[in-house]
Amino acid sequence: MSLLHPYFIIAIIYMMIFSYQEVFHGKVDKKWLWALGVYLIIVAGFRNQVGPDYGSYRGIYVYSDTKDYLSIFMKAFGMQGSQPMEVEWLYVFINKILLNIFNAPFYILTFVIAVLAIYFKVEYTDDNTFYPFTFMLFMFIPGFFIGESGQIRQNLGSFIAYFGIRFIKERKLWAYLICIYLAAGVHTVCYIFLPMYWLVRIPLSKFVMLSMIIISVFLSPFEIYRVFGSLLTSISADNTLAVGFNGYMDESVERLNGAIGIPEVMMAILTFFLFSFDKKMKEKFPYYEYHRAYVVIGICFYFIFRDNPIFSSRLAGAFIGFAYIIIPNAMYVVSSNSRKMIYSFIIAITIFNFVVFSSFKNIIGGRFTWELYKNYILP
Repeated sequence: MSLLHPYFIIAIIYMMIFSYQEVFHGKVDKKWLWALGVYLIIVAGFRNQVGPDYGSYRGIYVYSDTKDYLSIFMKAFGMQGSQPMEVEWLYVFINKILLNIFNAPFYILTFVIAVLAIYFKVEYTDDNTFYPFTFMLFMFIPGFFIGESGQIRQNLGSFIAYFGIRFIKERKLWAYLICIYLAAGVHTVCYIFLPMYWLVRIPLSKFVMLSMIIISVFLSPFEIYRVFGSLLTSISADNTLAVGFNGYMDESVERLNGAIGIPEVMMAILTFFLFSFDKKMKEKFPYYEYHRAYVVIGICFYFIFRDNPIFSSRLAGAFIGFAYIIIPNAMYVVSSNSRKMIYSFIIAITIFNFVVFSSFKNIIGGRFTWELYKNYILP
């Protein structure tokens, strides 16, 4: 077992303190959430050779400079320019601007991406839960290491798409379409969020939800996603980074062929919260029905794509990241004693994730330990 660098432990302790405050003593001023955001931007943005995908993204940074602006803009409008574009147009454009105009070193790119991602993350979290520190704590391991410090493209694209839920609530279609367009310009997987503007409005009874989940579980061994052929592959494919991503997920191999691992347990936990608190959440939590739609689709996607580690992590993972917000939100609609039980459960899961993440090779492969983590501006 290896120990995370103190910079990460400081963030965990900070979130725990304010998490306890917001759950048992009332909402914490947003400035303290932004203080956490700034700290995480520095830790993730200025990391040096940290993250299994670091080298791959640095290669993309150099690659982006070989593309001309006309080809980038044509790709933005769905056309093919004189040069093929293997990486999404907006991400390439950000890379090229930093290289051509500012001649910026690679860590400036990771900093810019971290600023954007954490901005959208903070805004989305503050918009959609009364317990932002608790949600951030709950998702920190392994989310921060897979997202802000790992798959930075999908992470940024996903949080732009998550941010877009405010436009679903306000029924601003064009604003939502622009949001998804920009998110997909960073990572194509975000196109799967496009139908959510309409899907979240469809009523879901417990019977319908249970039927959808059971059907998805039974369909899992049949790999029905193969009927979509190259469409899903083009959305989720990123072969340059697949090895790096799987470096985080040691258990992905173990859970294939019907085995049960941590992801399946987490799906069971999500399902439990979905059904146990559905009635109270509908009564007391604003726009809960919208969140519920993401949860159901995420669980179904996970089981349908379960036998493909790339699809189950990229396509299903995009929804699951949103889905977990219902767990801390459940504390808002229950009694004081139940709130204490749910909070204790969240802390227990956080500690469990800390131990598991530290026990896998992930922490060493990603260079997140005391000995291996380096930062350009932090000592």
